[in-house]
Amino acid sequence: MQLELDAMPTYLGKKMDVSPSAFGELRVSTDIAADPAALRSRLAEDGYLFLPGLLDRSDVLAAREETLRRLEIAGYLDPAYSVTEAIPSAVLADGFIPQLAVGNESLKKVVFDGPMIEFYERLLGGPVLHFDFVWLRAKLPGVTDATRPHYDVVFMGRGTKRLYTSWTPLEDVPREKGGLMILEGSHRLEDVKRTYGQLDVDTVCVNRHEPKDAQSGDRQWETRVNGGIYADDALALRENFGLRWLTADFRAGDVLLFGMFTMHASSDNHSRSLRLSADSRYQLASEPVDERWIGENPPGHGPGGKRGMIC
Repeated sequence: MQLELDAMPTYLGKKMDVSPSAFGELRVSTDIAADPAALRSRLAEDGYLFLPGLLDRSDVLAAREETLRRLEIAGYLDPAYSVTEAIPSAVLADGFIPQLAVGNESLKKVVFDGPMIEFYERLLGGPVLHFDFVWLRAKLPGVTDATRPHYDVVFMGRGTKRLYTSWTPLEDVPREKGGLMILEGSHRLEDVKRTYGQLDVDTVCVNRHEPKDAQSGDRQWETRVNGGIYADDALALRENFGLRWLTADFRAGDVLLFGMFTMHASSDNHSRSLRLSADSRYQLASEPVDERWIGENPPGHGPGGKRGMIC
């Protein structure tokens, strides 16, 4: 597959190799969406499921509208433009905005109700529990805000490992706007899973740091990798493993689902506007859950989420 020049993706300003051996399209799984056995087989094979049109598009766009309203109230949008254009103001220095997901009923309808939950119950074969925390993002335009390659397990691996992420674009995200990318076959990198994949970013070496640092969470496990990411350079990572980055032109209503040991990242946002998306997590209700991400006020990576250990 060759891309048009104006749609060429970059990562932190570097042009990505889009030759067929280095870059490709996500495999669509809507044709088996009603077949749980086929879905589980596909998920084991690919490490992800790409489900265009799974969600009600009007509900997703309503969640975008509410999120933009909250961004405007917070002063994160440039008042010189209409709210729907989603042009960021200088106040928005970091596109990670989970605080704007709290009480956002339109967003909750998309990620905690309806087709999303129905699909997970079909896929997992039983009642589903979702994390209460929603990773809401407004990716900034430019070449500095690309998501670095990582496994999710290092951030949320204290419960079941049969935990799944839904990446949900809250708008149409053509590839030049910096959608999510999956590193093909990365869920089968056994050496990476045995090493990096066993880390917990909230574990503190109490014998290497002052007790007050461990209690406050100011210091974290010093053997962790770059704050939880596996590599800074997604291009070199791909070359080292000889794998391909996979992505698509996403639309509101699509869902990209993947497991805890699937390496993913994002490319740069070459538009003028914010790229809105939500990450949410799901598992069987009968299995152990990571206490950092549930409840009315989840502790997350704050002091309440830290664990001490002798390193």
